[in-house]
Amino acid sequence: MKRIIVFTAALLTISTVSHAQMNRVRDVDYFPRSEVYLQYGAPSVIELTTLLSPSFHDELTNGDTRNHKFSGIAGIGYNFFVHPRVSIGIDFGYGYSSADIYLTEDSEFGPAGAPQFACRATIMNYSGHISGSFIYWQHGAMECSGALYLGASWQDESMVDVARSGIEPNDRLHFSYHITAIKFRYGDMLGGFAELGFGYRGLVNLGLSIKI
Repeated sequence: MKRIIVFTAALLTISTVSHAQMNRVRDVDYFPRSEVYLQYGAPSVIELTTLLSPSFHDELTNGDTRNHKFSGIAGIGYNFFVHPRVSIGIDFGYGYSSADIYLTEDSEFGPAGAPQFACRATIMNYSGHISGSFIYWQHGAMECSGALYLGASWQDESMVDVARSGIEPNDRLHFSYHITAIKFRYGDMLGGFAELGFGYRGLVNLGLSIKI
């Protein structure tokens, strides 16, 4: 009888500990906690304001770009929850874009000739940001949040046949940002997310994250 009582007590203890550990992992309000994530988004403001922008390279009067290629933005980030619903973080992103640049010469005596190939421009973007996010709704494993990212982006530009065109590559460091209007995340410890926003992360963003 004594052995049965001890055995029953041991089972109850193991069951209680296991249940507590499960709840600790799955409780979205467990605090403090950290989150690591991988994400991909497109199209981004960085892509839309470089090779697709009419003001890209001021010397390209009467010029245009063709054969555009964009990679979107791939990134990795870390969040630390300072409150069950509020987190601060840091992230890094990378994107690639390229296009053929064509120039059209002005003519004082008639229509200008057909655009002539000048060079192929390639821009690699490296971004770093600090962020703040707020979870404004959660139910079970589902949560909705918004976020603001502020930082800088380095644009590393290179060109093929640049000597022929006379266009100088324009490497530059500039202010970068992103506003996440709404982000849906589903999962307890390991989860997937999708978000809509505007900025360097892309208008539509998908990713995976783990909370520990």
